[in-house]
Amino acid sequence: MKTFKEYLIESKKTYDFRIKIAGNLEAGVEKTMKTALEKFGVESYKKQGKSVVQEHPLDFPELKNEALNIFDTSLNYPINAEGLRDYLGDYLGINYTHLKVRKPNEPTEEYQAPKEGAYETRLTDAEYKDAPKIKGEEHYGDQYNMSMLKALMDADTGPKKDRTADPEGGKSDNPIEYKQEDAPEGGKSVMGNK
Repeated sequence: MKTFKEYLIESKKTYDFRIKIAGNLEAGVEKTMKTALEKFGVESYKKQGKSVVQEHPLDFPELKNEALNIFDTSLNYPINAEGLRDYLGDYLGINYTHLKVRKPNEPTEEYQAPKEGAYETRLTDAEYKDAPKIKGEEHYGDQYNMSMLKALMDADTGPKKDRTADPEGGKSDNPIEYKQEDAPEGGKSVMGNK
């Protein structure tokens, strides 16, 4: 049977983060940041690089013409991305608008990863290779309209006699003539004095 200490060692978990700082860094900021992260037990710390100057950096839409410094770190103690951003911003004296902390598997980070294989746009595909195979007769045309009407007639559960134009009491050869004198008001119009 394992001891508690062995279970604790096996359950060791690390918390990975990607830290992005916009703009040029002052001398010694990398070392100061590693010192700041020691509070959370740094497992690994590495500068991934510096991007080229971009008009609108990806994670910083409010900034213009800035380069990004990207760091990856793995910590032993739990903290969320917002808490780490606030802590690093205060410790390093960097404005929050120039500092982003993300988890490596966030959707905003995944779509930035390079894709494998050749990329082909779907707009240039005149054959529509990715489109599902559909038979047109099943969705429009005379055959479709007739099957739709048949289905509506089969689904109708109302009495069939309602569909006929026969008046109650059967058909009559003599059309009904309405006379003003037959009115209950004695021939006087309800609307006027005639």
